[in-house]
Amino acid sequence: MKNIIIKTAICGIVCLLSLFTLVSCNSSPQSGAGELVENYQSIDELIQDSPIIVVGTVDSPNEEFVYGEATFALTRFKVEQVIRGIVPDEINILQTKMNEDPFLKNGDKMVLFLVKYEGPVTKNAYRTKGLYQGQYKIVGNAAIKNENNNLAGDEFLQSLDILISRINTVGYHPKT
Repeated sequence: MKNIIIKTAICGIVCLLSLFTLVSCNSSPQSGAGELVENYQSIDELIQDSPIIVVGTVDSPNEEFVYGEATFALTRFKVEQVIRGIVPDEINILQTKMNEDPFLKNGDKMVLFLVKYEGPVTKNAYRTKGLYQGQYKIVGNAAIKNENNNLAGDEFLQSLDILISRINTVGYHPKT
């Protein structure tokens, strides 16, 4: 009985140390790994939970800054087509410097799945839903998802027109 209690205590200590190490690594202001707060299993799920979906071009380099202990970037995005929602012709995209939120690149044409940012870091900005899951680069007429994006639903990315049709078919049904 005494051995079981000792083994349980040791396992608990190891778990706590592992958790502390994971949290410490993820809170660094440097680029690193993080967790997806919103994690989607399919493109349909992402579509349903995105109040704003736009097509446009990244129109500035990333302006990096530190807030608290995290590094962020604001990037200007020129909206060319609003598929869902209401946004001005130019918006700011707020991103966190981490692997799961790769910074947008100046000049890239993109489809972005967005939500209005509400918080202390900046005013009047938007953020992508599901971080990298909400970023699709347009190459020719195809919407290409980020290399880390494993969302099911590639058949809708063959062309921008098919993706837009799918967005309109699936509709907006946010998670509760």
